Amino acid sequence: MDDFPKCSVCQQQFTLQGPTPYLLPCLHAVCETCVTSAAGGVISCSTCQREVNLTDTSLQKDAVRQKEIFHLTVKHRPTELLCTNEDDGNQAVCWCPECEDFLCEYCQNMHNSVKATRRHVVETIVDTAPGSMQAEPVCKLHNPYPLEYFDKSCNILICYKCRLGDHGEHDVGDAVVVADAAQVRIEQHGKNVTAHHTSHQAYLKSINKAVNDTKKTSSAVKETIHHTFHSLRTQLDQREKELIIDLDNQTKQKLSNLHTEQVTSEGESERCKWTSDYIKTVLRYASNSGFLTLESSIQETAKTHLRSVPPELHHSSAVTFNMRGLEKLKSDISKFGSLVGDGSASDEHTLRDRGTQTDDIHLPDPENTLKHLKLPEASKDPTPLPQFDAGTNTYSLESGTGTTLTLQCPKLQLNATRANTDMCHVTKVGELVNSPSVIQHRHSGRLREYWGTCASTPIPLPPSLSTVTPVPHTPRYWETHSRVRVMSGGWWRYLVLEMGVVGESQVDSERCVCYQRSSWCVSVERCDTHRGRLCTRVWQQGEEGECYSNTMSDTRGTQATLHYGVVLDVGRGRLAFIDLDREVVLAKVDVEWSESLLPMFGVGEPGVYKVNMKVISGADITMTDTKKSLIYDALN
Repeated sequence: MDDFPKCSVCQQQFTLQGPTPYLLPCLHAVCETCVTSAAGGVISCSTCQREVNLTDTSLQKDAVRQKEIFHLTVKHRPTELLCTNEDDGNQAVCWCPECEDFLCEYCQNMHNSVKATRRHVVETIVDTAPGSMQAEPVCKLHNPYPLEYFDKSCNILICYKCRLGDHGEHDVGDAVVVADAAQVRIEQHGKNVTAHHTSHQAYLKSINKAVNDTKKTSSAVKETIHHTFHSLRTQLDQREKELIIDLDNQTKQKLSNLHTEQVTSEGESERCKWTSDYIKTVLRYASNSGFLTLESSIQETAKTHLRSVPPELHHSSAVTFNMRGLEKLKSDISKFGSLVGDGSASDEHTLRDRGTQTDDIHLPDPENTLKHLKLPEASKDPTPLPQFDAGTNTYSLESGTGTTLTLQCPKLQLNATRANTDMCHVTKVGELVNSPSVIQHRHSGRLREYWGTCASTPIPLPPSLSTVTPVPHTPRYWETHSRVRVMSGGWWRYLVLEMGVVGESQVDSERCVCYQRSSWCVSVERCDTHRGRLCTRVWQQGEEGECYSNTMSDTRGTQATLHYGVVLDVGRGRLAFIDLDREVVLAKVDVEWSESLLPMFGVGEPGVYKVNMKVISGADITMTDTKKSLIYDALN
């Protein structure tokens, strides 16, 4: 149901019979009760925190919101409309624009039988449109002459007699023509504010990305610091703690600065939205006099918004972990290592020498620089550093008993040419989005049934068993990060997203992986059991597993980012799914596969949810200790 407008001071909803709404200079509404009871003659708008001194400002009745309230009452609360002809308390069923009366069934019959009113055209309440039930304004001085002219000199509507009288020498134009021009200008203001709001939304998106990047790079720096100091733990323990504290402080300060910018931009964005929404309301409900009356206020408010233009993207400096002086580390341990933010003057010596350093670790791309890291030959580090070759990352997983397991993170690519472009598409930045593609690929292998796409290359099965050479098996790992926004609620079962593997021959046999034979996946869907929630399930060859009910709310407007991981060891026949947000292994499955497997990624039908799925693989994976522990558990 459409929301009724609220008073920006007392937050009470306006009603048809309640206090009259007045328009504040910020275009928000305040009720007549708050206007008359304002302490010290000052009103503070709780929506935008702007104060208005009533001794200096004359508030006008908000005719547009009155009509909005009237229309919403007709639409949602028709029982509040009573007959005004006889004031008999009967339910009104129609409206006579000429009499300006609501009529009940009895009065309507009388109205139609009286000679003076039988030719009046009445409007049925249920058929009322936003622009109807508006009586033609008449001149208060020359009733019943209509106000069909606009005096530009006096800025008022006048009638024919007024034009011939006191306003004869003034600049007068046709009211409809002048109002149409005002409407066009107000529409342009609305477009300008909407565009300004869009730029703020883009800027907020870049800030959110900067927040995520800051956290990710902070984690990467910590991982680098741990590797660097592992072989020198006895001498470097204290220095490592100092650097971690320094990094945390810098990260905290950076996040604090980003939060401040975020809050500022969110505030201006929200104010732009308020103004844009009110302009839309004006364009929908206002009369000609309303356009003329409100134009100056809307223009001033729009100018206020447009004075500040946010940058297109948020640019943040990177933090680096400087490894200068590694060869002299044992003799100069107390001075080794520093954290430097690009462009800062905190370490002039470090900045001056940066051009000659070849062993610095830069946060924007820590993986590529880690391969330049060399530990002294005397180091007995049992855990080798990750190898970062072309796209594939390898890690060593250790248990509490000292058992070591090698993990491979292959680089996976979403196959854009095979995506079902009737339901989804792969963006230029590699995200799977549940909206049809503007460009329909003619690739002969494009999926027709499945609502998603697959990886570019399949995962082959290992060679046959041999009594001489054992079958090699290196487990693989990849994950997905999916942004989900609830667009509309409901109670029927509905798929939001899924990710898993399927036998190569079954790739396009169903619209979802979870329904296919020879398939295994984790899905997020609207649940029949837990109403109002989106739940996580693991499916095995068309059979649904345990339901996790606390994934996210199904309330319209809810947003969340969901993270899931896949652990696959084709040599041992082991497959597992991990919920990275809950930090739990959802399911472990032992299978004997008969054909190559394809990683699959699916999204639900457009309209109900907005889904952006990103595959994280290879060197892009941030491998934390917690994640290693979960993967090790999944494989054992």
